[in-house]
Amino acid sequence: MGLSAAGIAPLTMGFGGLSTSAASAASAGAPQMLVPELKNSYWYIGHLMSILLSAKDTGGAFALIHGFEIKGLEPPPHIHTLEDESFYLLDGEINYTAGNELFRARKGNWVFLPKGIQHSFQVVTDQAEVLIHLSPGGFENYFIEMSEPAPEMVIPPRPKGPPDVKRIIGTASKYGIRFPGLT
Repeated sequence: MGLSAAGIAPLTMGFGGLSTSAASAASAGAPQMLVPELKNSYWYIGHLMSILLSAKDTGGAFALIHGFEIKGLEPPPHIHTLEDESFYLLDGEINYTAGNELFRARKGNWVFLPKGIQHSFQVVTDQAEVLIHLSPGGFENYFIEMSEPAPEMVIPPRPKGPPDVKRIIGTASKYGIRFPGLT
């Protein structure tokens, strides 16, 4: 059953929440189409990360990052205390451990990791292309703070030595991340 002219009339006249939607869109910013490009991309400890939408773009509601996870460069088990984190695999395979559960994710899978649950992951393929959704937004600023602007749109060289774990823990803790095994 389709909508008749009478059924859509209240929407076109400003009734039925249309003005609320317009107000929400205005507070979160303008509609836009985004792609990974130099102006929004960073080299983060051997990863290429592109901040497609930040908290400032969505009124704080969420952030969306396009990235490449690299085998052997995964973070240690950690807990997000402020945001839920989700991964949509565009390519590759990653094993996620959340609490006592193991998720073997492949291209096309979405993995939801609620805040407050310790999690980690292992990239099974050499690399995996992902979309990372953070809700609410804000943690994307950790990646910006810990990275350098990408000079080109390629995965950077692997780090020559171990990462500065003390700096990672100190910076991540500002964004509500805890590392139970390391602190």
